[in-house]
Amino acid sequence: MFTNGVSIILTGTNDDYKGMAIAWVSQVEKEHLIISIPKGAKATNLLLKRKAFSVNELGLGQEDLAREFGGKNCEHKPNASLAKINSTEHNLPIILNCCSSTICRTLNVVEINEQVVITAEIISSENHLGIQPLIFNKAVYFK
Repeated sequence: MFTNGVSIILTGTNDDYKGMAIAWVSQVEKEHLIISIPKGAKATNLLLKRKAFSVNELGLGQEDLAREFGGKNCEHKPNASLAKINSTEHNLPIILNCCSSTICRTLNVVEINEQVVITAEIISSENHLGIQPLIFNKAVYFK
């Protein structure tokens, strides 16, 4: 279950991926969720091509990880010291040192203004740490 906190979306393959921080994920039923991502971002373009992604929910104290993946043109991979990236059988990476990771497959895409809203099917989900989720605070991230 998502808490509308800060999450990192990873897409691409286990070996070649892009990521971005997002602050809006909503689970609409047991096996489906909706995300909103910025139109035109490099990770968005790859996600639309690949049609699969992981949602990695961050916990308290992981603000630096959120900032590392922030920005529309984020290209770099995270520091090993900040994110523990793991390969999966679905050929999508996940972040192990976060609250939870969920592998998803895109079902529907709708563009609304400068956002892309994606409905996705949940393929698998796992909890990692027993920490409180990092809740989005606009004042902290957009000064």
